[in-house]
Amino acid sequence: MYHTILVPLDGSSLAEEALPLATEIARHAGAAVTLVRVHTLYALTELACSWLPFDKEEDERFRQAEQEYLDAVAGCLRGAVGGSVTAVVVKGMVVDGILGLARNRGADLIVMTTHGSGPISRSFLGSVADELVRRVTVPVLLTRPRETATGATVAAIRSILIPLDGSPASEQVLGPALGLARLTGAACTLLHVIEPSAIGRDSRRMERETEQARRYLEAVAARSRGEAADVTTRLVVGRRAVAGILEEERGHDLIALATRGRGGVKRLLLGSVADKVLRGADAPVLLYRQAETHESAAP
Repeated sequence: MYHTILVPLDGSSLAEEALPLATEIARHAGAAVTLVRVHTLYALTELACSWLPFDKEEDERFRQAEQEYLDAVAGCLRGAVGGSVTAVVVKGMVVDGILGLARNRGADLIVMTTHGSGPISRSFLGSVADELVRRVTVPVLLTRPRETATGATVAAIRSILIPLDGSPASEQVLGPALGLARLTGAACTLLHVIEPSAIGRDSRRMERETEQARRYLEAVAARSRGEAADVTTRLVVGRRAVAGILEEERGHDLIALATRGRGGVKRLLLGSVADKVLRGADAPVLLYRQAETHESAAP
């Protein structure tokens, strides 16, 4: 399922903490890895230069240094990745550059950290990750960097938590998540959270909603077991969606979410909830936004 993995880097050690996850998946899948860095004009890096006439040769030296950095990282990864590792510096706006290369390389997974250190890194890995998730239609695996970078270590994926809200839209993440589980041998837990507003104080209504949710989860699990061997279910009653998901995060190596979904009462579980889970979770989060049918396939 995963053939080409794209890893955006900005030159910071915290951005490089996405590399263990990318390496682990690529090793299992035999996938190619493409490292990408969007070229930053030298005048934006050294503010004093912004007062001087633009120097094309100086800017080219900065671009070459960016390429050398990526080449060095690629050299370190080649021994651990089963497929090829390439390094590309692109020009343009950051998200546009990443998306353009993803299309050109046929990337089917993007792996990156959610934020870095310093004003440039925070801008790159915070706002860029946010915009990227809202525009890209391939899975994006986001991991939160530690306060102190620890370098590329093995990042095993043994257990995946998959929250569902009962809608077909939320189930769109099953394909990417189960594909990842199949590659790594990870166990999957399908989670459904029944919020207090859905059950009120009526005990009969609570029993009815609980039984319907249980049957729903078992039906999805039965279908999913054809894709991944170890699929279990978990039902949480009377909790807010975000709190329930984050409480169930313990014991799981990864959370997989569709970025939008609607329940029977049009509750947006996987729009704002996905954002809050991403900001509150310690585990990496796999986000997937399927293309809308009315959206153009053109860039």
